[in-house]
Amino acid sequence: MKEVLVSGIRISARSTAAGLEKRLRGKAAGILELSPRELGNIRIIGKSIDARGREVVLLFKVAVEVPDDVPLKAWEMPEASVPVFPENITLKNPVVVGTGPAGIFCGLFLAMAGTSPLILDRGPCVEDRCNGIDDFLRTRQLDENCNLLIGEGGAGTFSDGKLYTGTHDKMARFVLQTFVEAGAPQEILYLARPHIGTDFLKVAAAGLRKKIIALGGSFKFNTQVTDVVVQNGKCSGVVCSDGSTISAPAVVIACGLGGRELARNLMKKVDFELKPFQLGCRIEHPQEFIDFRQYHGARPELLGAAEYHLVSRPGGTILPVSSFCMCPGGTVVNASAWQNACATNGMSDFARNGEFANACLISTLSPDFSGNVENAFALIEKIERASFLLGGKDYSFPAQDAAGFLRNEVILRNRKTSCHTGIIPGDVRSLLPAPTVSALSSALKFFDRQLPGFIKNGKFIGVEPCVSSPLRFTRKENGFSPVDNLILSGEGAGASGGIISAACDGIRAAKALLPVTQA
Repeated sequence: MKEVLVSGIRISARSTAAGLEKRLRGKAAGILELSPRELGNIRIIGKSIDARGREVVLLFKVAVEVPDDVPLKAWEMPEASVPVFPENITLKNPVVVGTGPAGIFCGLFLAMAGTSPLILDRGPCVEDRCNGIDDFLRTRQLDENCNLLIGEGGAGTFSDGKLYTGTHDKMARFVLQTFVEAGAPQEILYLARPHIGTDFLKVAAAGLRKKIIALGGSFKFNTQVTDVVVQNGKCSGVVCSDGSTISAPAVVIACGLGGRELARNLMKKVDFELKPFQLGCRIEHPQEFIDFRQYHGARPELLGAAEYHLVSRPGGTILPVSSFCMCPGGTVVNASAWQNACATNGMSDFARNGEFANACLISTLSPDFSGNVENAFALIEKIERASFLLGGKDYSFPAQDAAGFLRNEVILRNRKTSCHTGIIPGDVRSLLPAPTVSALSSALKFFDRQLPGFIKNGKFIGVEPCVSSPLRFTRKENGFSPVDNLILSGEGAGASGGIISAACDGIRAAKALLPVTQA
């Protein structure tokens, strides 16, 4: 038997789950002009949803076995990119700071090359991190070294775990395959819009750590790096919060958005620039409402919770707005890494079976708005502190009906929410700069025309100021910073956004280290 590709299979989403494989087999046989009995094993390698018409349809691409003598061109599933390492690698024990996607995939790549990397993280391993987060929700005492932003896996571990990206990096397939090997669901390899979910991200984070250790790497958790050691224009190690230093022949800093203090220290030694950054509010709706609008009725049995991606481009002086980190069946969480500060984020498990849907509506502030990086950080921190105060000083969020936001009225008709830390009525609008308020107001009206009821059924919860960094560190063509043997990677360096792009950037950092160390 040989395997061939069959695409363009359309099945109504109103069908039942029972007998799906039989229907796929029958459709594939019809396209190939064969009898279903002539087909061997069949596997799904692509799945997406077409909800543009009144009937919602599932689009499948399958790989199916057919007899060798059938005159059809064989097709093979594209394999993940296989890393090829230079020979005679002399680099040993490089240090990687951070265990988010950039740091962990950099560490994995270096471990696969035989360099025995040491990976440091300010927070605890994911098992202890989960216990710490439970303590925070129970006591409302935030640990700045263990929270929804800091700890093994980075911010992405407590998110929806979306894996679709605009990057065309060839290593993206390798990242997906590695996640599956570490415990993520197999279907992320073929879904058009794959996601892992927090429950599986916890498993994958631990699985990646174990793989790196098996390859000769090592970890030191609860180790906060505050600076790098630079001598004669070269980085020779890192400085820890207890005053100790760790020497290394090369250092990769992938501290994420939670590494704001470290980034500020690095600004004293590494060239940087101010870049545009995003700011917005998280909006929550009943998932039933989103399902009804997107599926033109009740959710079909074959489909999961509906999601949306909305963009408003009004033109003129009003900023564009897009939905970001949309979490179907998800939870709004307080992802602050700093005491007496509040910052929203969205999270969902793989099943996405919660009662509510949430997303961040973001607009982008230009560098001209803040003028310099310190002013941008100051604005972000001012918003985080003001949100904490307006929420009652216990990490609850201020919340405001979308209709009230538009009318500049503090209205919260229903306090029922997915948010574990709770919500109270508050003037969310007052927390935002004027350009963001204007942008969100315009976007709400536009989105309500696309999804009627978007305003009536929605409420804004807190503010999301930790979407992207206003800072980008300079890189040379070889990937290094202007300081030799130092590479700054991932979202905290302003070099990526999202799990896949950050992971690929971490791999690029590892690749930059390896060629220069050949004998």
